[in-house]
Amino acid sequence: MLNLIGATSGRIFRNTQCAHHITQVRNKMKSHHAIKNRLIKTKSGQLKRRFAGTNHGNGNFSFASLKHLRGFTTVKPKSYLKKMLPFA
Repeated sequence: MLNLIGATSGRIFRNTQCAHHITQVRNKMKSHHAIKNRLIKTKSGQLKRRFAGTNHGNGNFSFASLKHLRGFTTVKPKSYLKKMLPFA
């Protein structure tokens, strides 16, 4: 019985695009979407990120210290960034 099912499934999926698509997707490298949304790539190839500490818990910060947290800073190249962003 199992040989019959295996033989028929082999005939069904042998020359279809479905079986070809499954092998392509399995080997595809994917980028980490959380890091992709947090980092910006510049023209020179560097990565920029926003300063931390501006979302909550800063009610008693002075205006000057909050002003310093605006803008972007560059990210130093790390090995795990290469793995998470293979196409960046």
